[in-house]
Amino acid sequence: MEQLKKEARGEQDVEFFILLKGYLRSSKRIVWEEGEKKFFIINFIDETEQELTEAQLMDRDYTNIGFAMTKGALFKDD
Repeated sequence: MEQLKKEARGEQDVEFFILLKGYLRSSKRIVWEEGEKKFFIINFIDETEQELTEAQLMDRDYTNIGFAMTKGALFKDD
């Protein structure tokens, strides 16, 4: 979690992706706003946007990002 916050801090234009089965990937822009204690996420596949707390980020009812983190399947696209 702390590494994701560090990589996604502020208004950086950083893209992350979740590696899916069959070598597919789900691309996202993730920004961590320390002051608001929230992640701001744009899901590129359907252009949806989310504002999530740390707890929500880890809850599969909201997103697969936390699950992907625990499985080693969330990557920063350089």
